[in-house]
Amino acid sequence: MKMNRDVLVLTGGASRGAVQVGMMQALVDRGVRPAGFVGTSVGALNASYLAGHDPVDGPEELAEHWLRLSSRDVFPGSHWARPWHVLRHRTSLYRTDGLERLVDDWTEHRRLEDLPVPLRVCTTRLETGDAVYHDTGLLRSVLLASTALPSVFPPVVLPGDDGEPGTHVDGGIAALVPLAGAEALAPTRVFLLDASVGPRRRQLRHPIDVLLAALAVSMRIRPGADLGAGVELVHLTAPDLDVRMHDFSRTAEHIALGREHAAAVLDSRLRLVA
Repeated sequence: MKMNRDVLVLTGGASRGAVQVGMMQALVDRGVRPAGFVGTSVGALNASYLAGHDPVDGPEELAEHWLRLSSRDVFPGSHWARPWHVLRHRTSLYRTDGLERLVDDWTEHRRLEDLPVPLRVCTTRLETGDAVYHDTGLLRSVLLASTALPSVFPPVVLPGDDGEPGTHVDGGIAALVPLAGAEALAPTRVFLLDASVGPRRRQLRHPIDVLLAALAVSMRIRPGADLGAGVELVHLTAPDLDVRMHDFSRTAEHIALGREHAAAVLDSRLRLVA
């Protein structure tokens, strides 16, 4: 009986990243044990937790972390503090204090290559505009780079394969859906845990709304990846609750929707190997 080599690819999606937790719960319920992960932005945070923890209990534990998250945990500081921060640091609206605490709380390993399950983290190198898939390096630095949405969080300088340092930002800029990173993990089946949404029609009330709307458009205009012959792709999505990127008030709903909609797809499509 053929055994699948399953690789999970986790997209960006900010606070909607909670749907990926529910999707992973549904996969575990149906016997999927990932051989590798690829993640970008919030998907990289989720994937790093899952790759470093027990494959059965990890999704439930990650759900508990998500349910404790608030906007202030990730986006610290008051509205009045942001202009002062921009004047002092110039490259971002927010400090990375909150993200750093989150990364330290969620990860038990110092380096990417130390994780029990292989993980490739996607970032965007500003000098070239290319997506870079990291499988080695300091986990904290790579995750901060992968979540560094331009102008929201500061860019991160990382060492390059060519020996030259590069400036890296959110992986979703170059690859919001980082399927290309799965090829190196030699999958027979790829599960795409998609927390992304298309451009939304809403009133633009703040300069950050304009920035994020523009980024949403640029992030979507990317060619798809060719996974090669014989690789099955299972695309998991969940309804859009139309929450803002920094709104964590509906996390429980996101987790439930991710689990429910993933279960429906899995039960209708898959012939899982015991």
